[in-house]
Amino acid sequence: MSRISYVDPDSITDPELVAYLEASRRHGTPRLESQAIRAHVPEVLRTFNQTWQKTFREGVLDHSVKELARVFIAKTLECGYCAGQRSHQAELSEREFDEVIEFRESTVLSDREKAALLFAEAIAWDPAMADDAVWKQLHTHFTEPEIVELGYFIGLTMGQQKFLKTLGIQHGDLDRDTTAGLTEEAADRVRTLS
Repeated sequence: MSRISYVDPDSITDPELVAYLEASRRHGTPRLESQAIRAHVPEVLRTFNQTWQKTFREGVLDHSVKELARVFIAKTLECGYCAGQRSHQAELSEREFDEVIEFRESTVLSDREKAALLFAEAIAWDPAMADDAVWKQLHTHFTEPEIVELGYFIGLTMGQQKFLKTLGIQHGDLDRDTTAGLTEEAADRVRTLS
């Protein structure tokens, strides 16, 4: 179980917050466990969801690029909870996700996707890696508004993933009835808990 208690989703009465939790059950990203942690502070849950909607699901940059960056961060942080989630809106294959760590050698990821992953790597691990060559690739493949949104989203997801990793939360801690948004491996683990 988590190092911070989960707020009982059934105890929440604010219709907006209830809708966020229901969306988590339905779509799986973000999952109910992380939402129930954020629910300790209703404004955190509210602002996280609004930001997630505007910068991840919507925004100026195509969703699939942001999803690849999110999974790259999760895998490099070794956050099994976050790496075990997928956004079906992105319509990416598991082969693409399998190649995010060794993206430079990938034969399935595009130059655009590789440029985004170079940026994610620099933000996550060493800002000095974002040298002139990386910026040239970014400006070749993205508009400045897309670069801003990507950088902001990478920072948001990296911070949240690091926070969630410290908590020790697991898929299925709260909701074992749905495997929405989970990889097949993570879904199998939840099914074994039921």
